[in-house]
Amino acid sequence: MPIPRNTTSVKTIDLHVAGEPCRVLFGALHDLPGDTMRERLDCMKREFDDIRRFLMQEPRGHKAMFGSVLMRPATPDADVGILYMNSGGYLDMCIHGTICSARVVAECGMPLRSPGKVVFDAVCGRIEAELHFGDDGKLNTVSVRNVPSFVFTPEAVLLDVEGIGTVPAYIVFAGNFFVCAEYPFEEPLSLKSHGKEFYIDLGMRLRAAANRAVRVAHPTNPSSREIALSVFWQRTEGHPRRLRDTVVFGDGQMDRSPCGSGTSALMTLMHHFRELDFGEEFISESLLGTRFKGRIFPGQNIDTFPTVIPEVSGVPFVTACCEFFRESEDPFRNGFLIS
Repeated sequence: MPIPRNTTSVKTIDLHVAGEPCRVLFGALHDLPGDTMRERLDCMKREFDDIRRFLMQEPRGHKAMFGSVLMRPATPDADVGILYMNSGGYLDMCIHGTICSARVVAECGMPLRSPGKVVFDAVCGRIEAELHFGDDGKLNTVSVRNVPSFVFTPEAVLLDVEGIGTVPAYIVFAGNFFVCAEYPFEEPLSLKSHGKEFYIDLGMRLRAAANRAVRVAHPTNPSSREIALSVFWQRTEGHPRRLRDTVVFGDGQMDRSPCGSGTSALMTLMHHFRELDFGEEFISESLLGTRFKGRIFPGQNIDTFPTVIPEVSGVPFVTACCEFFRESEDPFRNGFLIS
């Protein structure tokens, strides 16, 4: 069909990893102004948030939609700058979004400083993605090394969570600040036990309680001052280094995957508990049953915090190449959400 008059369009590549979608926008905001990725994020929030809503929200997206924006890097030693967005706002870091974006970078022929590796410049810092190809030359797996991660509260914080009571939890930084708590009920952490709305509500109440009780600030990135995500985890009987989890973020989005950054937070916490050593394989499992594999490496102290470097691996799949139109007469050209 011919392109309608009075229309602007945006091209994306849509992917998923472990069930969690990522709509990758490249080209349209390649020269977003700002000397740092934080400044570029602030610019996007201030001047281009309509693009986020246009791509993430209904009728082109949905409440659980996630995306990334690729652009020139702000630092000279990176290949690509990246911002992360969802239907409710933005995050400083997202591993599943990085895994999907790495495939786009690799297969769209963007220049790389080192073959087989993509260095991303993100708000949270430098992120490295290693590309693993099969004998047929096809990209199979992407392994992402997160920024240095640490347990912000070495002892459990007792949170007063509405409707549940007192829940012991830990605050962990893994690119974003997480509140991590063991699932407080006896039944399996499973969609067979409860629908997604139950877990979303639980996660939102946990995050609200954590932000009321704990004031966070990253020692070297003081703009990170919010506990942005919550994760409930449950141990898998007979598998000491396998956990099932559910992660909630934004305005009530539940990650369909085990969440790469959440997996990083859990590995950091398990190492703090002395249950995960450097180089040991760790598996996180989502409510869908999809899995991420991970491991940790030694990191240097940040201020008084001992750190680890988490690595998470997943397989990205392309679902669509899209061109989205925005007609000037369309009352929903900038998107909408029904809660």
